[in-house]
Amino acid sequence: MAVQVWVGEIPEHAQEREAIVALARELARLDELFLILANFTVGGQAVDLAIFKRNGGFVIELKHCDGRVVGGVNGKWQVIDANGEVHIINPGRRNPYNQVISYFYRLSNFLNQHRTDFLSEHRAAEVDFRTCKRLVVIAPFIHPESEVVLDWKVDLKGLDELPTYLVTTVSSEIDLTEEELLAIPRLLRCEPWRDVNLLVGEPAPAEPATLAELQGRTAALPQARPSFHLLRNGLLVLALLLLALTGLASGLFSSPGGPAPSPTATLAFPPTPEPRPFPTPTPQTAQVEQAIARNSAFADGEVVVTLRWVAFSSDRITLTWALENRGHRSVRLPLNSRNIAINDNILNAYLVEEGLSRPPVLVARPGERVEGTCTVPRPISPDAITLTVRVLGEPFEEKHVWVLNVPGRE
Repeated sequence: MAVQVWVGEIPEHAQEREAIVALARELARLDELFLILANFTVGGQAVDLAIFKRNGGFVIELKHCDGRVVGGVNGKWQVIDANGEVHIINPGRRNPYNQVISYFYRLSNFLNQHRTDFLSEHRAAEVDFRTCKRLVVIAPFIHPESEVVLDWKVDLKGLDELPTYLVTTVSSEIDLTEEELLAIPRLLRCEPWRDVNLLVGEPAPAEPATLAELQGRTAALPQARPSFHLLRNGLLVLALLLLALTGLASGLFSSPGGPAPSPTATLAFPPTPEPRPFPTPTPQTAQVEQAIARNSAFADGEVVVTLRWVAFSSDRITLTWALENRGHRSVRLPLNSRNIAINDNILNAYLVEEGLSRPPVLVARPGERVEGTCTVPRPISPDAITLTVRVLGEPFEEKHVWVLNVPGRE
């Protein structure tokens, strides 16, 4: 009994169903018990995916992306496909980073509030579900030229990398017995996805245990809802069997150099919004305030670069930067087109004019924080929705990315 799949509702999209089956087949080969909980609701918040083992919990936002992914903590995420077309992930909604943070708080708070429903008072004091890990998972794998910059709160993994991560990663304050672990999906009112469990060779989970059986009390765990009629539908069983036979599910775990994903597993994006004119010629400002902190060989220590503001007007775009030096040597941030590259979501390039930068090069001595601006002497395209800003070198040794929304283009 290495894996069990539970659902609140069967996932609507084929790519998500295929990814869950593929992941379940990989985990089914292991001795450790993993619970995959998919498409359930907690506190009014729909959660994409959560995975639990006896010493770990994982809250996951799952995305199928056929192409290069660009994104960060703030702003919209983009997928650039093989034809160079740009698609926005989650148009009109939070980006994947903010989605998984929202999932995490709802789920961890709910489980902590209900710990005593399936743990003794002593055991409940030792378990904290706020130590669950947070991940954005890209299926079938992360394109090698992707540029996604996240902070310590969220990890980024390809679906092909996920089984190894789940096996090797633990949560510091989660240590459950198998009975306690199996109480979690029932507490969340999930049901076994029996057809998938049978497909991967796992027996159906036993009938719900009562709280009296778990901790000597008379109350019972919340009972699962009636079984879905869809689960008994022979067409679904046939579809899943065909999926296994054709190898679509296992194909999700192919490496980037392996066979190309099946056309049936592509992500369906909404059409590109109709071009809209820039709403006003007066300046509009996007507040970014996204800091990237990295160790820099130039400074012999940590350096923090913050894109603070981006102001849009009828004839220019102005970016405000902050450079903080926590190292031991002076460090530079050249504010020119050789070090700063800017593109919008429809691949227009915006060149920084060095003569308009104030100062041309930001220089911070050890312990110092300085600010400056650089300017693009042209307006944003009326069709642009997002802007991607890259620092190509100094003060770091590698490229770093900021993504922001253009004001008024939601």
